[in-house]
Amino acid sequence: MSAALLSPNDLARLDRLALFSRRRLRGDHPGERRTRRVGAGGEFVDHRAYVPGDDLRYVDWNVYVRLGDLVVKRFEAVDAVRVLVVVDRSASMTGAKAREARRLAAALAHVALRRRDAVDFAFVPSAPGRPVVEPFRDAARLGPLFDALATVPDAGATDLASGLARVLAAAGRRGPAVLVSDFFDPAGAAAGLSRLSAHGFEATALHVLDPADADLPVGEALRCEDRETGEVVDLDVTPELVEAVRVAWRRRAERVRAWCAEREIGWVPVEVGRSLWDVLKDCLRAGVVVGA
Repeated sequence: MSAALLSPNDLARLDRLALFSRRRLRGDHPGERRTRRVGAGGEFVDHRAYVPGDDLRYVDWNVYVRLGDLVVKRFEAVDAVRVLVVVDRSASMTGAKAREARRLAAALAHVALRRRDAVDFAFVPSAPGRPVVEPFRDAARLGPLFDALATVPDAGATDLASGLARVLAAAGRRGPAVLVSDFFDPAGAAAGLSRLSAHGFEATALHVLDPADADLPVGEALRCEDRETGEVVDLDVTPELVEAVRVAWRRRAERVRAWCAEREIGWVPVEVGRSLWDVLKDCLRAGVVVGA
């Protein structure tokens, strides 16, 4: 099932990447993320001045004898970070957008788990019969995660604000977080991303865009149905209507981008049909992943 998302060659190339965290975070278990702390366990880095309450076991008595300075040793430990990956599975994502979103989510989860980080994974809206947030702690669990990404159907209305509120209530330690969505509801997207940031996550919006959403056949009479609400609209497709739809489509993406920029939330466009590696290069430039 995982082969439907990522080929063996894809997986080998992904092994050269690592997820990026703008902060030094103390993790839950040993991994490949470096964090500095007082005490043993890791590579010695430097000293800092002793402050009342420091463990006397880590005082460098050699320095004290030679210089009279009371200092404690600091070490660079290698810890794991918990990465939150959230995928929009609302009905508006059905088709090409869902495949792009889930393929990218699989790639990021693979990078994190192979680097011995941990992944907290969630669908919004939540999938029936599955936990709101599913923890994955080692690369051996990639198969079940890929299976979920390949088989859980798209359904329900886009409501990122309430969906992310449920995710936050169930999520664990704060760290990098990526939300992969078409952001069909810009207002809900803003509220949801705001909650991620307010709860201490380093949020990045991976905005899945399909130009076909704004592509209408000029001169035809269409009956269009909203996938999420079921609302039906009859249209006579004129050149003016096509242009208006395209302008609205571009403006929606620009609103999400501008809103994220104002709040220093990462934003990466993920256009349907682009190579996964081109998208990951954009993620590299945005600091979501780094080369290793």
